[in-house]
Amino acid sequence: MIDIVPLLVLLLLAVLVVVTARRLHVPYTVALVVLGFFIGILSSAVGFSPLTKSEETLLAPGLFFNVLLPPIIFEAALHVNLTLLRRRAGLILSLAFAGVLFTTFFTGVLVSEFTSLSLIAALLLAAILSPTDPIAIVDLFRRLRVPEELSTIVESESLLNDAVGVLLFVVILQVLSTGSFSLAASAAQFVLLTVGGLAIGLVVAVAVYVLHRTIDEPSVETAISVVAAYGSFLLANAVGASGIIACAIAGIAVGSFVAPRAVAPESRQAIAVFWNVVVYIATSFIFLSIGLLFGLSHLLHYLGLIALVGVVMFFGRAAFVYAHRPLAGPGRRLPRSWYNVITFAGVRGAIPVVLALELLTSPPAGLSGSDVTAIVAGVLGVAFATILLGNFLADWYVKRAFSARPAD
Repeated sequence: MIDIVPLLVLLLLAVLVVVTARRLHVPYTVALVVLGFFIGILSSAVGFSPLTKSEETLLAPGLFFNVLLPPIIFEAALHVNLTLLRRRAGLILSLAFAGVLFTTFFTGVLVSEFTSLSLIAALLLAAILSPTDPIAIVDLFRRLRVPEELSTIVESESLLNDAVGVLLFVVILQVLSTGSFSLAASAAQFVLLTVGGLAIGLVVAVAVYVLHRTIDEPSVETAISVVAAYGSFLLANAVGASGIIACAIAGIAVGSFVAPRAVAPESRQAIAVFWNVVVYIATSFIFLSIGLLFGLSHLLHYLGLIALVGVVMFFGRAAFVYAHRPLAGPGRRLPRSWYNVITFAGVRGAIPVVLALELLTSPPAGLSGSDVTAIVAGVLGVAFATILLGNFLADWYVKRAFSARPAD
């Protein structure tokens, strides 16, 4: 059972801190993480109620993965610009697939070499951290004059690498459960998860299109979008496909094809407002949780691991991103400043924390308790550090690189 009181307390605090952050021109995600951290410290020190129940509430099985994750994926997919996505599809797909694989293995091998974690445990840690989280970066983009094409690259890459990171997570868990690894079997499972998610997402989008053609009521059409988001996600997971890919494909199809053709303007506005509110609530809980769980945890023992993983992942991502420029053709190269922004946009946040909490609540048989603790500590620590440092670095660089000023 989920205790609703701590969630309401946290949401109220989130509203207050976001208002304050806007006035101080601080990324609201950073403010939420800091607030969560201090709540965690207070709860740990004096047992302040009802906040002491927050940890148990936030660790409720399925809360993050099945409740908070689908709206974040679906809402981001609704706003994908397909024209710009097609123009930079090569770079986006390269970052989302090859980039995630490279960063995962680069980080996993080095972490296993310099720590006590086994290779498979280090790869699992790296896979969990491989998805980037552009929420705070996109918030920055919206506040400043940043080229729409660059924003599309960052958002689309994150949307896809969320799916790839989760697929890697699932495949590695399967290896841990069976105790054996087969490249052919793992590749086949990867393809099955991907193709299955793609197919279910398209089927759901077609069904939504048919429904929208027969209904012209904003509240009902908004409810249909909720069914599309959660239905595609849960159905895909139930049949062994990728729920994230299904949800993302359904969102892209609804936003780019269904809405312009079968949804009235007032209904589109109602849907947009609804999902903005839902995603605000979901991200508030997630970013508060990052700070809260970091504050409640005693991670001093893992500071070395956190620092090593954070540095290795940053340089792994930077190496892959910057390799694109000399390899790209003259007409495909981005401005140098864009590559810097894409590198700084590699903040870890919502998806890694969701996966870490799933691992904590349902640890696989092939991992020891100490390995699970180290992996979760590494994820929380790296997410906490990159949200604080990464967002301020990105804010500083974007303002100077684009001579940006607040948008009108």
